[in-house]
Amino acid sequence: MLPVGVVGKSKYQPYVVYALIAINMVVFIWELYVQSLGQNAFIGALRAYALNVCEVGVEPLPGLALDSLRSMFLHGDLLHLFGNMLFLWVFGGKVEEYFGRVPFLVFYLIVGHAAALGHVLFGGVVCLTSGSTAGLVIGASGAIAGVMGAFLFLHPGARVRTLIGLFRPFFWEMKLPAILFLGYWFILDVLKGIGWISSLGVAHWAHIGGFVAGFALVFVATLFWRPAPQADPFAYLDE
Repeated sequence: MLPVGVVGKSKYQPYVVYALIAINMVVFIWELYVQSLGQNAFIGALRAYALNVCEVGVEPLPGLALDSLRSMFLHGDLLHLFGNMLFLWVFGGKVEEYFGRVPFLVFYLIVGHAAALGHVLFGGVVCLTSGSTAGLVIGASGAIAGVMGAFLFLHPGARVRTLIGLFRPFFWEMKLPAILFLGYWFILDVLKGIGWISSLGVAHWAHIGGFVAGFALVFVATLFWRPAPQADPFAYLDE
């Protein structure tokens, strides 16, 4: 299932979301350049800049935090980048509209670090050798999962325009409530994270950690800072 939008119009322009997407794309272009120098150069760059779980307890905390920050903007391939940016574009605007631009950016970075912490604590990475790449964590999906958790709390009844299937004429669009779409996404990640569904090469506990952190942070924000927006009963007219 792929989200392609949220039913309803908004005059708010989520410039931080646009900027994050642009930065991720620029960084990926840099990655393509490094890959053109050879696989060893690419692996070396990831070891230099990405978060490595195997270095937790060895590298100082400020260095790990910097690695975690850089990892939020690194991606393994074009499909990885496209999927993450699509979810950020669909769900990020409404969350940025709630927080405002600078608070949203701070929120995004916080949940990104929370996602990394979730992976460190529960990811179960086995570090075999000092040169192993098994502990490397890259991708914006943890931070974006935090955005999704926040969206679920703020707009549980919003309808997500969802493509189901692969390609024409074998796919169709449905408008699913956010609580159903995001709830399904989260439960699936939990099942994969605990091993009930097989999945390799994906940091599911980073997704879980980011999602829970985003949901919890926006819950606290609605209690002490700004109430959640009221649902628009006429959103269905903007189709």
